[in-house]
This record gives sequence, C-alpha cells and structure tokens, in this order.
Amino acid sequence: MKFLLIFLIVISNLLFSQKMDSSFIECKYLATFLIDTANINTLKKELVSLKIGKNFSLFRSDMKEKADSLSFAEIDKSIANPTNGIAVINTGNLVSAKYVPEVFYSKDILVVYDKILNVTYNYKAEERTKWTFLNETKKIQGYTCKKAIGKYHNKTIIVWYTEEIPISDGPYTFKNLPGLVLEASDSKDYFHFTLESLKRIKKPIKPLEGTVGTEYSKFVKKRTDIFNDPIGAFVGIFGKTPPKQDHERMIKNIRSINNYLD
Repeated sequence: MKFLLIFLIVISNLLFSQKMDSSFIECKYLATFLIDTANINTLKKELVSLKIGKNFSLFRSDMKEKADSLSFAEIDKSIANPTNGIAVINTGNLVSAKYVPEVFYSKDILVVYDKILNVTYNYKAEERTKWTFLNETKKIQGYTCKKAIGKYHNKTIIVWYTEEIPISDGPYTFKNLPGLVLEASDSKDYFHFTLESLKRIKKPIKPLEGTVGTEYSKFVKKRTDIFNDPIGAFVGIFGKTPPKQDHERMIKNIRSINNYLD
C-alpha cells in the first residue's frame, strides 16, 4: 500500500493537469504547541493540514477551516432567518482554532497569514530556512526519514523528511528539502508537528481573503507593541479606555499568548 501511494504521488506530481488551485495530496499533521511558554497547562493539540497541488500548497488548521466554514454558514442562516428584521448570529454554534497561522506557498512566494487581536495580516516570508543535513535516519509512518537542522529567525528547527516522497514541502514554512517533511519541531519543543496521515485527494487551494497586507518587520513591531502596552492597544482599536478593574486581567490575557514560530 505504501509503495502504491508513493507511485500515485509521483505520477500525480508529474501528470497533474487539474486547475492550479486544486490539491492532489493532503498531509495531516498533529500539531502540539504551547500558548504560553511559561505554563505547561496551556499545551494544545490540533490537527493541521497541508494541501499540495501542482503549483501551490496551503497549510492551515483543520479546526480553523471548520470554524471558517461554520461562520459563513451561520452568517447565511442569520441573513435568511432574521429576528425582527435583524440578522442575529448564534455564536454558540461557532468553534475556534488555537493554531492560527496559515501558509500559502508557491515556488517563488511564501505568504504567511497570522492574527493580532481581531485582525488577520499577511506578509511575504523573505527569510528561508537554510538547512544542514545530518547523517541520521528514523522511520515515521513506515517511511525512512533523514534529519536536517536549520535556523528560522531566532529559532533552531529540526525536521525529518523522506526522499521516498519527492515533494519539497512541509508544515508551516519548512520547505526546500529533498523530500516531504514528516516531522518538525523547534529545539525547545514549543511547537511539534508529526505526520498522522497522507491521502490522495482533490481539494481547493485558495489563499485567505479579507486580510491586511504588511511586511514581516511591521507585523512583529505591532505584535510587540501590543504585548508591551495592552491597554494602549485596546484604546487604539476601540477608541476608549477599558474599566480600570479590567486592566490586570487584560494585560495577563494578552501577555499569556507569547509562543510564536517566527
């Protein structure tokens, strides 16, 4: 079965003739990550998917995809069935994802989508990981994998990739290797992605819409400014100062979200 899947992937990669916004394979990873690096109780687990097409790939949380789909469905439902002439959205039916970043990738462009408070931004990832290849191997899901280590911004990244699946892709921005990445983590294991399944399937690949374009340096500055001054950020967004009794809680909540892969 494994060799049949490898054969189908290679043939699909060579002969794939569908629209460039469709996948031919979907890789599901288990993402294990901390929200707050100082609190082990914030450890989360979520399935994330890498949809790979001939020209593009899209990496995003399964829960986020479900949340977006439910949000649109609830909006359509509320518009079709208004209460006293007002469209009321039932937020009780909505779900939320803990793993937020998405990555849209082509051979020349790598775009990261990430959120600060209630705004989703997109920026081109100018920095690419430079890999050092090590003479170590291990088996993951029956595939022989090789080890590589690289630097991405201020983090050391460890990946295990397999040349048995000759696709230069992987979770998040971890690409440009001689095969598909089946496992990836940072050196402190604050983030860890492990392959759960591979499936040959056709699904749409579309970049996220309704986002704000920016540059990475500006994105990081805004995130840092909000971390350093949560109350000022609230005033900037809502135009008013929150009640004084809420200040401590707001500061704690914002500063407890401090684990980023970039």
